[in-house]
Amino acid sequence: MNGLFTILFSAIISFIVAYITAKASGYSKDVVEERQKWREKIRQLTIRAVQLIQTKETQSQEYKILVSEFRVRLNPDDHDDREIIKALEKSIQEPDEVLARKVLAQVSRLLKHDWERAKTEARLLSWPKPNGSEIRRLRSADYLE
Repeated sequence: MNGLFTILFSAIISFIVAYITAKASGYSKDVVEERQKWREKIRQLTIRAVQLIQTKETQSQEYKILVSEFRVRLNPDDHDDREIIKALEKSIQEPDEVLARKVLAQVSRLLKHDWERAKTEARLLSWPKPNGSEIRRLRSADYLE
């Protein structure tokens, strides 16, 4: 009976170690690489969108395509992501410097949030988790001077 318990206990420990190792290596590597590509694309789109807002070229086809790209790359179920889309859409009719800085601040917070999540998920132990809602919370000081 004691030998059976030892074998069962060893099997459970082996499974746990194998699971943690697999999670830390294969899954994390692929996901982290894809998220890095996503963050870089969002960064490029943001730089161009802000340039077009600042030069008041938001009626252009290029800007409308950029807004569409944001729509397909951001989460439609996330409140903060929807706020980015709203700010981009508002700038079509009313482009101004404050709106450009607001978009920049919103996307900066999105990228910071995603980077913190990626670091947490890549660790062997995913604890402590960053406070995502605090990272994403936009403050007026982020874009108003």
